Amino acid sequence: MKRSLMFLFALVVSLGMILTELSVRTGAVGPAPAPPVQSDPSVVGAWSSVTNLNSISSGAIVAIHTSLLPNGKVLVFTRQQDSTGNDNVNGFSRTYVWDPASGSVISEAFNGTTNLFCSGHAFIHDGRLLVTGGHFGGDLRGEPDANFYDWNTGAWSSAASMGRGRWYPSNVALGNSEMLVDAGFDENQAINNQPQVWQTNNTWRPLSSAPDPHTNTYPWLHLAPNGQVFHSGPSLATHYLRTSGSGQWTFVANNTVLDNRDAGTSVTYDDGKVLIMGGGGGNPMAALPRRECEMINLNVSPVISNTITSVAPAPQWRRVGDMAFGRRQLNATLLPDGKVLVTGGTSSPGADEPSGAVFAAEMYNPDTETWSTMASMQVRRLYHSTALLLPDGRVLSAGGGFPPGPGEVNQPNYEIYSPPYLFKGPRPAITAAPSEVALNTNFFITTPDAASISKVTMIRLGSVTHAFNQNQRLTELIFRPQAGGLEVQFPGGANLTPSGHYMLFLVNSNGVPSVASIVKISFQTTGSNSIDDARYFVRMHYQDFLDRDPINAADRPGLVFWSRNITQCINDAGCRDVKRRDVSNAFWSSTDFRSRPDVIADGLVNPPGSPTTYNNHQFIRYCYRIYLRREPDASGWAFWENDLNRDNDYKRIERAFLVSGEYRNRFHQP
Repeated sequence: MKRSLMFLFALVVSLGMILTELSVRTGAVGPAPAPPVQSDPSVVGAWSSVTNLNSISSGAIVAIHTSLLPNGKVLVFTRQQDSTGNDNVNGFSRTYVWDPASGSVISEAFNGTTNLFCSGHAFIHDGRLLVTGGHFGGDLRGEPDANFYDWNTGAWSSAASMGRGRWYPSNVALGNSEMLVDAGFDENQAINNQPQVWQTNNTWRPLSSAPDPHTNTYPWLHLAPNGQVFHSGPSLATHYLRTSGSGQWTFVANNTVLDNRDAGTSVTYDDGKVLIMGGGGGNPMAALPRRECEMINLNVSPVISNTITSVAPAPQWRRVGDMAFGRRQLNATLLPDGKVLVTGGTSSPGADEPSGAVFAAEMYNPDTETWSTMASMQVRRLYHSTALLLPDGRVLSAGGGFPPGPGEVNQPNYEIYSPPYLFKGPRPAITAAPSEVALNTNFFITTPDAASISKVTMIRLGSVTHAFNQNQRLTELIFRPQAGGLEVQFPGGANLTPSGHYMLFLVNSNGVPSVASIVKISFQTTGSNSIDDARYFVRMHYQDFLDRDPINAADRPGLVFWSRNITQCINDAGCRDVKRRDVSNAFWSSTDFRSRPDVIADGLVNPPGSPTTYNNHQFIRYCYRIYLRREPDASGWAFWENDLNRDNDYKRIERAFLVSGEYRNRFHQP
C-alpha cells in the first residue's frame, strides 16, 4: 500500500534525520505571491509551454531522476508501479531516453534486477551512469545493488553489489576516476553511514575509519580542489572527507544560519567555490524555508593543520545575497555564463506544501553575489521535480509529485526555460572541437567568432534527483584567440575536472553561449595536483600574496594575463616551470603585495639603492608564510637564509619552495 509523503517525512524525523528547529530565524518569507507578469525575455528569460512527458509503452512519466547523457539526450526514470498500481514493487525499473531535439521519448530500457527509484547516480570516466541503491520494496528500505547505464548500447548492466542497501544516497566522482557513495537507508530501515568508494576494477572499498557523522540523506557532496570530498549539507556542520585508505572526516565550519537546511540545495559554481541555498525549517519542516544563501571558498586554506600555526584562516561560510523567496524542494542549475539558476520549490511551512509553490525562477550572479527574479513557470515543481542544463543552453524543468503533496497532483510533464542570454543576439558557433582531451594540454577549437569570445566554460553533465545534482560542476578555461579559432588550455588538475564528459561552451562579449560540444576528459588513475593547473596556480597566488580571490572586475584581467603567461608554453613542461617562477616573482614585486601592512612593518623590502632587493632574513620568513602558510622552523629558516646569502638569487629560492613537497601537498590531500 502506498505510503503518503507526510508519513515518509514523519518517519524520517522519528529516525533523527531532521535536526530540531532552532529558535533563531532570520530573513524567511511567507508563501510566494502569484506569478508576476512576464516581461522582456532578454532580462528575465522565457518558459516554453507545458508538454506531457509520454513514454512509448507505459504512459506518462514523472521525471524524478534525470541525467544528461554524453550524446546530448536525457535519461529519465521514476517511481515504479506494478499492474495493480502498487508503487512499492521490487526488482525492476523502466527507464526512458528523451530527445531534446524532437521533444519526445525515443527509446526505453528495462532493468530487470533493481527498482532504481530513490537511488544515487553520477557518471564514471567512460560516460556510463553509475546508479547506487534504490527502492527495496518499500520506503526507507535501500537496495544493495549498483547498476550501470551504457549510453552507447542503451542497456543496463550490474555493477558489483555494495553489500548493504542504500535509499537516498549521493554519488560524487573523484579525481582518480573512482566514485564515492555515501548515506541512505539500508534494507532494514537503518541509516547506512558507511561511505564506500567504487574502484575502477569494479570493486568497492569501504572507508572503514570514517562513519558519516551527519545522518543526512542525499548529502551535498563536492570534490574539492585538494582531492577530498566536501560535505556541504544539509547539516549545519560541514566537513572534508579524505577518501584514501580507510577515510577520515575533518571539520571545516558551521553554516552561518546555524540551521539544518533539509530540502535545500548546493552547487560548486567555480573551482573550490560552493553555494548553498534554501531549505531549513526545523523538525518537521514546520517553519518557513530559508531565503538566505551562503558561500564558502575552499581555496582559502587547502590544508587544515593541527601541527603548524596557519597564517591563513580556515575556510568559512559567509552570507551572500538572499533569494527573493524562501524555497524548499528547489533545484539549482549551473549555466554556461557562470550564473546559477534556481527553479521551483515551496515557500510555505511543510515538507511539500503546494499553496506556497514558487513559480518565478531566480538567477545568482557570482560577480555581484546577488539574485535577480526571472520569468515564471506555469506548473508547480515541488518534491520529486528535477532541472537539467541541456547542450543548447536551455534548462529542462520536469516532474514533481508521485506522491504529490496535500491537494496537489502528479506532474508527468516538462517545461523548458530559455535564459536571458538566448535573447541577446547571435550565438557564437563551434565548428570543430576534439571529442577527447587529456589534462594539462592545449587544444584548438575552430570557430568563426574567435574575436568576440570572452569566456570558455566547461560544465560536467548533470545528473539530478531530490533537489540535488550529483554530477554538475563548472570550471573556466584559459584561451588565446588564434587565426580560425581559439587555442584553449585544458585544466591541469583532476580534482578540478575529474575524468568524464563535459559540455564545452564559448561565451561571447554579450554573454551569449554557443551550443555546447561534448568533450571527454581522458581516463586517469591518479588525482593530479590542482596546483599544476595554470589558472588555479595564479588564483592561489592572489590568495596567498594578496589575501583575495580574483573574482572582481579589477582582478579578472590579471588572472587571465598571468594564466596565459604560463599556458603560452603549450605542452613544454620546462617552459611552464620557468613561467610559473616568473609569475610568482611578479607577485613579490607587485605594489599590492609590497603595500601590505605586515610587509611594511617587517621591513621586507629594502630601500632603493640597497645592495639587495629584500631583507634576506625576512624574505625567507615570508617564503614560509606565503608558500607554506606557516611560520618557519628555526633550522629551516637558517638553512635557506644561508643559502640565499650566497648569491641573493631570489627566483632560485622561490622555485625551491614552489617545487617542494610541502607546498605541493597543500593542494593534494586525497
